Amino acid sequence: MNNNEIYTDKLTKGKRTYFFDINKSKQGDFYLKVSESKKTENGFEHHRLIIFEEDIKDFAENKKKAL
Repeated sequence: MNNNEIYTDKLTKGKRTYFFDINKSKQGDFYLKVSESKKTENGFEHHRLIIFEEDIKDFAENKKKAL
């Protein structure tokens, strides 16, 4: 973990690994970073989603509705 990482966890399911990180920006703001790493025939494919602190509550509510 580097100085900007507050929390990190991972979940591996088959060829996919998901990373859940809470980081602190240089300005002191917190954000959630969800990353996916997927093994392919040519190596790895990566995707990332960043949710900023001011949006996290709405994001969580909409995720809950969708599920």
